[in-house]
Amino acid sequence: MIDKGYLLGERYRIIDTLGEGGMANVYLAKDIILQRKVAVKVLRLDLQKDPQTEARFQREALATSELSHPNIVSVLDVGTDQGLPYMVMEYVDGPDLKEYIQQNYPLDLHQVIDIMDQILSAVALAHKHNVIHRDLKPQNILMDKRGNIKIADFGIAVALNQSSVTQTNSIMGSVHYMSPEQTRGGMVTKQSDIYSLGIILYELITGHVPFSGDTPVAIALKHAQEPVPSIRQKNPEIPQALENVVLKATAKDPRDRYSSAQEMKEDLDTCLDYSRRNEPPFVASHDVSDDETIILPGFKPQKEDLNQVKKDSPVENSENQDKNNKNSFWKNLSKHKWWFIFLGIAAILIIFIMIFALNGKRDTQIHVPDVTNVAEGKAKMKIENAGLRIGKVKRKHSDSIDAGKVIKTTPSAGDSVQKGRSIDIIISSGAGMVEVPDLVNDNYKEAAEKLKNLGFDVIRENQYSSTYDEDHVISQSIAAGVEVKPKQTTITLVVSQGKRPHPKKHLIKLKNLRNYSLKSAQDYAKDNDLTLQINEEYSKSVDKGLIISTEPAAGTKVERGSTIIVKVSKGAKDDEHPTNITKNFTVDYVAPDSAKDNQNKNEGLRGNHVQIYIKDDEHSLGNIYRDLYIKHDMSFSIPFSLKDGNGQLRVVRDGKTVLNEKVTK
Repeated sequence: MIDKGYLLGERYRIIDTLGEGGMANVYLAKDIILQRKVAVKVLRLDLQKDPQTEARFQREALATSELSHPNIVSVLDVGTDQGLPYMVMEYVDGPDLKEYIQQNYPLDLHQVIDIMDQILSAVALAHKHNVIHRDLKPQNILMDKRGNIKIADFGIAVALNQSSVTQTNSIMGSVHYMSPEQTRGGMVTKQSDIYSLGIILYELITGHVPFSGDTPVAIALKHAQEPVPSIRQKNPEIPQALENVVLKATAKDPRDRYSSAQEMKEDLDTCLDYSRRNEPPFVASHDVSDDETIILPGFKPQKEDLNQVKKDSPVENSENQDKNNKNSFWKNLSKHKWWFIFLGIAAILIIFIMIFALNGKRDTQIHVPDVTNVAEGKAKMKIENAGLRIGKVKRKHSDSIDAGKVIKTTPSAGDSVQKGRSIDIIISSGAGMVEVPDLVNDNYKEAAEKLKNLGFDVIRENQYSSTYDEDHVISQSIAAGVEVKPKQTTITLVVSQGKRPHPKKHLIKLKNLRNYSLKSAQDYAKDNDLTLQINEEYSKSVDKGLIISTEPAAGTKVERGSTIIVKVSKGAKDDEHPTNITKNFTVDYVAPDSAKDNQNKNEGLRGNHVQIYIKDDEHSLGNIYRDLYIKHDMSFSIPFSLKDGNGQLRVVRDGKTVLNEKVTK
């Protein structure tokens, strides 16, 4: 345990303990630089000397930081303190989903679907990045004070070796949501996460998990062998379509489950529709009753559980037979020992022939050196030093390789070529930017296909609308005309479900919102079940940030669920527009001096400390623009907004200014 008040990584002051787990402890801390609360996950002290666990902790923490989604806890920083790895995450001030269910059960079915939609949206993004959570459960799902869902522990579950570091209590909490293939020791896939999501949905509806028992093995056997108890038998008011979502997600055979989290979300969003009121119960098409059940890794089963597992497993019954087969096998081999001598002589001859052949080509054949992700100048030098010549140099966009570095060579790295051969090089010119098209009021299928052809990932969110036709786009998460990197961007399209069904139509008279703040307009829309579409435009008569007008106009009677266009003032139009300039530069990594290592060991482990200061229309030189540690040469692209042409860039590495120059139009 870490004491309160301790300054972790010379930046995060420990305030309190938030929780203790099988692999790491979580603390509430304060970032003394940015003056904000954060959650810090620190590897347990008893696992510090396990290099495999530590390496996986670091690797998976870095991988998790690439998942950017409003419903996934953001990873802000990764580092080590006196050899102890830690990971800094955003602090979510609220209960986990387990506590929320216990305190608020029963939940309205619309709220259940809203919570699951947020969870499924986050899991869908993670699966697109080939990240499988493996430990989805309400204890790993947090809810802030505004009801927003945040999934935690992405990546840590992937890194976790449960047979060596998981405590029994952790297994006891997770096994309630564990898929049958996990209990059998089989391969974990995206469908394993979907099974866990089905159990979470079951608990949201009923207030409890479907299977319980005195030991983890007892619960695991029920997951593998028993069907999920019927929700409608206990509560006939639950629609069959909603129970079918649970049944399909928790099918014993992964082939019967949803193919993706997005498919489960789309099915869940329509389960309360009137058109599905007479839907028949879901029936799985595969039978997994013949599969073996093995002991779960990570804990010692009790005697009665072990006996139960042995009854279901044929391993013990065939043990004597396996021993007899092995003994007879070695006896037969011993009778034919001359075969061993012959095979040994043949193997030696083959090895000599291969060595002779390789030596004969060694003087003229050279392996192409690997210069991938190496700066152009260093790459050329490395190729020429290997006895090869530089051929054609081409440039192309790359999302994974920084500008000015090698993407690949032709022939490829490792290929054997004649000495003096010309090697063609492809150099990265940076990530290609794509302009987001205007998709509002387009048909969803056409809009989604257009985005996918451009390289974007697409997420659909349904919403009732009396303004837009069914299956037409209401809004997009990234505005039209913005240039972004498609392979790193997910665009959410809000799609019309048509008009909201009401037993009776309720009309409301639109209030005059002119000169109201946007926050006030949003509160008004929420209270009256309206949807806002926000457009910005210049206005000399209305202050910046206030409402100019609405469409339909004030006084118009509209149905609840309608979409209202709100025009927000951008202030008076300025004739002098600022110039946007991007400054590109590279900060070299400087290895620490060996004599100073003993004095500043922690600094050496973390790398060079780089601080970037900029001055433009929006930033002051007295404030830090970026603060980070680097362990290799790193390129930066910093945007400047300049109206009068006066800008400045200053870069400090380990307390010394390495770049200080003016930036002009």
